[in-house]
Amino acid sequence: MPIFGKSKIGKSCFIDPNALIGYPHADELKLLEKNPEKIEGCEIGESSQIRPGAIYSTAKVGKNTRTGHNFLIRENSIIGNKCLIGTNVVIDNNCVIGDNCSFQTGAYIPTGSKIGNRVFLGPNASLTNDKTPLRKEYHLEAITLKDDVTIGSNATIMPGITVGEGAFVAGGAIVTKDVPAWNLAKGCPATLSELPESLKKPNRLG
Repeated sequence: MPIFGKSKIGKSCFIDPNALIGYPHADELKLLEKNPEKIEGCEIGESSQIRPGAIYSTAKVGKNTRTGHNFLIRENSIIGNKCLIGTNVVIDNNCVIGDNCSFQTGAYIPTGSKIGNRVFLGPNASLTNDKTPLRKEYHLEAITLKDDVTIGSNATIMPGITVGEGAFVAGGAIVTKDVPAWNLAKGCPATLSELPESLKKPNRLG
């Protein structure tokens, strides 16, 4: 299996032979030919299951991580323990993700996102960080998802948004303003209302 540079893999891990472990990021690519041993590599916590996909150098993945196929975790991102990174999920660089999260097929997490514990992203949920891509100078506005947030399938979170603890974003919603804790966001653009009492509980993750 391709394990690059000084990558560290914890005990009792399953690493698929086709996974790319510690693949050099842009600033390290020149090391591939002559000094591959100088590639920093990534860290994978013990008892993790890594299927075919790529974890870039300088990324850190916690214990008991599970992945689907064709995932990507980019450089300088830190992922907590017991997370599920589903098939075709992309986690861009410089993200910080808590424990016991579940990211379903095709979810996209852009550069600089901050995600708490027990956060659920449904299939094809999309977080964004640039309001005017390629029309103005790039200005990153990172997303923050607090603990126990649920983002439904095909929902879009616009740049700079904070979704508060325990909030629930319905499938297909387009969120254009901050969502307070324990609120429901639904519609295009999303409107806000207090969650029903039956949904005011932590996500059953972990």
